[in-house]
Parts: sequence; structure tokens; C-alpha cells
Amino acid sequence: MTQLAMCEHTEKQIQASQTMCLVVDGNSHASELLQDALPQHGMLVSEALLPQIRLVAMMIAAMRVDFSQQVPEQISDEADWFAARMLVLGVQQFHLDVSLLPMLNRANQRAAEFAHKHGLTFQSASMKMSLHAGRASNVLLIEVAADTLRQDLGLVANSLALKQQVSLQSGFCNLM
Repeated sequence: MTQLAMCEHTEKQIQASQTMCLVVDGNSHASELLQDALPQHGMLVSEALLPQIRLVAMMIAAMRVDFSQQVPEQISDEADWFAARMLVLGVQQFHLDVSLLPMLNRANQRAAEFAHKHGLTFQSASMKMSLHAGRASNVLLIEVAADTLRQDLGLVANSLALKQQVSLQSGFCNLM
């Protein structure tokens, strides 16, 4: 590893971050995630209240579709959604089971391609290995930039504040 690569790797590792609990209650590709139970702790944010994620996931998926043929009923997959979360929320790390590393690699590749095509900045996300013990299956732990949300106002208020912030700070305000 070159000295420059080591510095970049070290810099990424020491960036201050904030952990959020993303409630993934609206992913049509993963109906097994639809549950009513929510954790009683943590900075909760609802993906269903962040339409930019769904929009970008569908735009990423559409890049692989041959529209001259019959379009499948479902065009997106898990990697599209993770790529969209990276781009829209600036996710630095996902707390995932190690078995999801190949999917995360695909998601990073798709996010990079989408960002390049649309002139967006992109920093790949890494994995923090997690066993998900005792966590609801509809909650995804993510690491984002520190102070993304300054205080915990509850699920709906957190989600709306994050939606506003994401729209103002990214290139996605023009897509909505």
C-alpha cells in the first residue's frame, strides 16, 4: 500500500461519525423487512419519509434495464437500495453481516457509476461487521457524518429534518 493510499485509508477511518437507525419499512424488494416493531433507543429515521432514496434506487436500477425488451415487474435489488443510501445520505459505514460484503461491493460500484454519470461526489461505504443480535430486522444501522442530526426529535421529526438537510446539501434537490 502506498503512503498516499495509507493516508487516505487512515483519514477515512478517523472521520467523526454519527450512528442512525434507518427504519427500512418501505422496500418492496424485501417484504420480509415489513414489521411493526421499532427499537426503543437510537436516532431513528424512516426511509419511507426520504423519497430521494427510492428515486435514486430506481434510477440506478433503470441504468441496467433494456427498455427495448419487456421490462421485468421488479427492476431493483438490494444493491440498488444500498447504493442510493450511500449517495443520498452519505453513508460512511453500514453495520452488516459479513455475508453481505459482495452485495455492498456491488452497491459501491453502482453508486460510483451513477455519481460519475450525474457529476455527483461519492465516497464509498465500508462495512462494520455486525451479528444483528437482538436488533429488529427492519432496522439498518448506518454511520453518517457527525452532527448530521443535532438532536433526537423522534422518528417523524428526525426523518423530515434529514429530508430537508439532504435536499439542501446534495445535488438531489433538483430531482424532487
